Amino acid sequence: MTQHRIAVAARKGGVGKTTVACSLASVLAFQGKRVLVVDLDPQSNAGYVLGVDPTALGTAELLSGNAPKPLEAAPNLHVLPGGPDLTDHNIQTLDPEDLADAVAPLDYDVLIFDCPPGVEYLERLGLVAADVALVCTDAHPLAVVGAGRVLNELNLRQQKGRKGAKRWALVLSKIDLRRSMDRAIDEQLAVTYPSIKRLTVHQDSALAWAAAERVPLMQSEPSSKGAKDLMAIAEWVTNG
Repeated sequence: MTQHRIAVAARKGGVGKTTVACSLASVLAFQGKRVLVVDLDPQSNAGYVLGVDPTALGTAELLSGNAPKPLEAAPNLHVLPGGPDLTDHNIQTLDPEDLADAVAPLDYDVLIFDCPPGVEYLERLGLVAADVALVCTDAHPLAVVGAGRVLNELNLRQQKGRKGAKRWALVLSKIDLRRSMDRAIDEQLAVTYPSIKRLTVHQDSALAWAAAERVPLMQSEPSSKGAKDLMAIAEWVTNG
């Protein structure tokens, strides 16, 4: 079986990136795939949202050459927490391909790298280790600018023939069609990035409640609108 390695990135915080990463992980695990979320955020939000100990040894330990035990969040779903050790000097100076090397022996069907906002050396580790990238934005202009910077980096690496994601999509997050800016964002991005797939996650309180209650989405609200949106993303990621 082909292993899917997915980076979820957004240069700006607060756009729902971790919600997308964790909800996608829950969907894929529910579908029977063995999923590992690799949290690259010093705040360890993915570990918290998925209900494991966010302070446990995780991604920083892996990047330091050790073999931390992934924590089980649900059947088929495991997490390597992030944490402040990801800001250590030895990790800041890693080669961009070191995460790809570190996860190579891991026996999972899906690896999801939850990249942090605004920490480019950690984001780059995830983008380089991935074969697919989901670049998240909401309708805020600064979020769109941040997404554009991630897309530029992906394009540049591909043009230079370097290791990293070869396929990517924009994920429009927290979209509420009652808001005029949200109604306009898809058309605006279609004009700016006509060749890039756009996927939408609508505003849905089920996603927020799953995060607040620290329960993976498919264990809490499997029939919600948000779950259906994430199923569509899972279909695109795994089947192209």
